[in-house]
Amino acid sequence: MSKSPDLSIIIGTYNSKNITLRTLSSLYAHRKHISFEVIVIDDASTDDSFAAIKRKFSKVRMYRNDKNLGYSKTYNRGTKLARGRYILHLNSDVTFTRESHLDSLVKFMDSHKNIGVVGCKVLKHDGHLDLPCRHAIPTLANVLFQMFGLHMLFPRWKTTNYYMTYLDINQSTEVGGILGAFMFIRRSVIKKIGYLDEKFYMYCEDTDFCYRTIKAGWKVFYYPKVTIRHIHGGTSQQFRFKAVILFHLGMLHYYNKHHKRKSSVGLNTCVYLGLLLRFSLYMTIEIVRRLIVHLQTAMMSMAERGRNVRI
Repeated sequence: MSKSPDLSIIIGTYNSKNITLRTLSSLYAHRKHISFEVIVIDDASTDDSFAAIKRKFSKVRMYRNDKNLGYSKTYNRGTKLARGRYILHLNSDVTFTRESHLDSLVKFMDSHKNIGVVGCKVLKHDGHLDLPCRHAIPTLANVLFQMFGLHMLFPRWKTTNYYMTYLDINQSTEVGGILGAFMFIRRSVIKKIGYLDEKFYMYCEDTDFCYRTIKAGWKVFYYPKVTIRHIHGGTSQQFRFKAVILFHLGMLHYYNKHHKRKSSVGLNTCVYLGLLLRFSLYMTIEIVRRLIVHLQTAMMSMAERGRNVRI
């Protein structure tokens, strides 16, 4: 039997052929000095993602779900197939910056046995930090401050600053959670706490996994020496209404799983009402956004017909 690789990289993809091909190209350019395997799970795409990836990257281990299973089940399937000492859950819509090399993270984990999960610096398409890439353990106080933007008024208040913006973005530090777009996991953590909770279809599974890691005695770390750019929603942009629904269902499941039984009926009611209010607000914003897009499209079409009539 061949020796297990240092790292197993799991990528889930759904109808995102071009984005995934770009992610794989970037990945292979930043994997020097380590042994690794790449496992891509196609979540029942209806485009030709599976064939295109297999054709261009013949060394990638490709698997296809018979039906669309969602994020957690897809990444769990890949993790169960992995042979590496470490597991990296990597989104299909990221690219690595030039100075980022995964071997430094393997060495970091090898020398810090008490760290169970590591996330990297994640940049949005505009170059700004994607704030969820390092955050505190969710509490009622810091989540409320984040939801209503109050953390920006009191950025030095650590207990209410969910995104830990009081820290230098280039400082490696212990955190309460990281972003699932890049989640580097010690194999022994999975052996002890299990896989992603499959009741989370797509969102909040990373926050839950980090919290369970911390409860089991390991640390979760933010490691900015590795940096990626994240399109953010390469798959979920295809179904924005569904994404809003799934995100709030994820928040609801996280709260029920970790806080409901320890909280009073009154507090639970307030939390549920707050979630409902937030959901209603975001759905309204999405509806208005769609109406504006349709209106702009209709006006452009009318203007084009007018030009054709004059001609």
